Amino acid sequence: MNEQPQDHDELVLRHVREQSREQPSAALDARILAAATHAAADQHPKPQGFWQRLLNGLSDASARRRWSAAFGCLALVGVGLGLSLRTLEQAPDRYDAPVSTLQRQAPIALPAPASPAPVAEMAEVPKTMARMAAKAAPLPQDVQNALREIAELRAQGEGEEAERRMERLKAEHPALNVEAELQHLPER
Repeated sequence: MNEQPQDHDELVLRHVREQSREQPSAALDARILAAATHAAADQHPKPQGFWQRLLNGLSDASARRRWSAAFGCLALVGVGLGLSLRTLEQAPDRYDAPVSTLQRQAPIALPAPASPAPVAEMAEVPKTMARMAAKAAPLPQDVQNALREIAELRAQGEGEEAERRMERLKAEHPALNVEAELQHLPER
């Protein structure tokens, strides 16, 4: 039994040695090379155009996220544009205009000033500011006492004496509006 497997191995070896010397035919070589070239070309696809890449990207699994982001950006631009145009429509012509004129108006061209009224208004600003500062500043104690005495004299029915004291107070303080201060006296 041992002799038969050895004989068999020798036969296989001899057969392999005889067959290994033979080379494949040129036609088989050409077919193998053509198949390898075709397989290599499939591994490197040619570049796609813009629309084909866009369609491939949108049909991908993450297309929902891409579409929602695109619509979100579009909505944001629309809202921003709408708000900015609406704000421009509502801008007042002048900031010191009455409230009724600040209502929604169609945009119009600003007329040129026909008179030097705005310049005259600007000249009045320092005087107005001085009056406002005088109203806001507390009155001196002697003026407050004099105003109280005038109010008490009026309340007691002594109008002539109250008028004399008012004239004296006006002479001492010409910028003081005595009547207005008498009306505001209980508030102070």
